[in-house]
Amino acid sequence: MSVRKMAISFRSFLNHPGKVTLLCVAFFAITLVMNGLLWRLWGLHRDFERLTVEIAGTKKDIGNLNAQLKQAKDPSFIERQARDKLDLVSEKDLVFVFPEQ
Repeated sequence: MSVRKMAISFRSFLNHPGKVTLLCVAFFAITLVMNGLLWRLWGLHRDFERLTVEIAGTKKDIGNLNAQLKQAKDPSFIERQARDKLDLVSEKDLVFVFPEQ
């Protein structure tokens, strides 16, 4: 094929905008895949979703901890914990001590 025929064939190709657009889109898609940009973009999207779920879980945990902290500041809660976990009694309580046999 001579240079002249190739030039005419190329001009003929350029006279069809649909074909030129298709070639440009194909070239763009191949470029994105080859340099890994599309892969990195997908990875970033996946990381964003994972972090969004993790942030929501952390916010829920913070809410639960704030509720526990508010409850722990209540004097009746502190007294109940001292009675249950440390076996402490108040001055008004009657305590029975049984000897071990």
